Amino acid sequence: MHSPVLRRSLRRALLTLWREGEWRASFGSLLGICTLFQFLLLGLLGAGAVESLLLLHSDVKLEIRPEANRGEVQQFFSNLQQLPYVERAVYITREQALARIKVEDPTLAAFFEKFGVDNPFPDTIGVTLRSLSDYPVFSTFLLDPRWQQIVDPALLSNITHQEERVHELLRVANGGRNLAAILLLLACGILLSTIVEFTRRNALGRSEEVLVERLVGSDGFALALPFIWEAAILLWGSILVSAAVLMVFLVILPTLVPALSAGGALAALAVAAVPIFSVALPTALILELLCAPLLAGIGAWLGIRPSLRSTSLSHS
Repeated sequence: MHSPVLRRSLRRALLTLWREGEWRASFGSLLGICTLFQFLLLGLLGAGAVESLLLLHSDVKLEIRPEANRGEVQQFFSNLQQLPYVERAVYITREQALARIKVEDPTLAAFFEKFGVDNPFPDTIGVTLRSLSDYPVFSTFLLDPRWQQIVDPALLSNITHQEERVHELLRVANGGRNLAAILLLLACGILLSTIVEFTRRNALGRSEEVLVERLVGSDGFALALPFIWEAAILLWGSILVSAAVLMVFLVILPTLVPALSAGGALAALAVAAVPIFSVALPTALILELLCAPLLAGIGAWLGIRPSLRSTSLSHS
């Protein structure tokens, strides 16, 4: 029984949308809100990617004292590599550091040569910790008396400052994620109100049709179904078009922001974001399409209720 009613109401909704052009303004509004929704979702996921990057990868640069014994330095480096909370340790000689500067910053290298500045870079060890929570135990390792002649203890204050800065960035990322979540809820509210207004206008414009349906004994659900289908179709279209806009934006984003491309300053963020986006965005799109009929049903019912009430009074 319900299947023929659903099919008939769907055909009526499609014919109404085909004949009338009033839906275009509402579709534009829905598309704008859905596009805003998609970009807010992108911001929410981006904040999560930033937080994940900060938590999982913590880099520390250790400068080796010039007077340090080479054998002790090798022992220190060997012990460093064996620490369970160290993901990676790379030894960079002062010559390698200068060679890198010549490639990355030729102007600075030319300045050194022009004024006869000797190689100002010390030997360094680049350390990547497995997690932000490993900072304290790593600092304890560096306080070992065996390493006092290799690494300057004053470096610990820099490590502590770096840890505090990372925690500040985490708070900013968390705040951005909370703000995006609040704005997403607000966008849902605006979306619902747009559907209500669209249905209300349609119901007023087709009040005679609603009255005739009432007179022949149609119940409220049967009367509301065509309006629900219209709202759902427009909402589905808005979601798909806005998702396509978001995909195009993501494709051209590395061109717009070169720092996100391979080798750029934000390349690590892009690498951290890709697995999150590749799973979360398709999942979110499926959920949006599944939730669209529910949102359309609620909005359409709220929009048509005044017309149903007035036709009931007229009929009585």
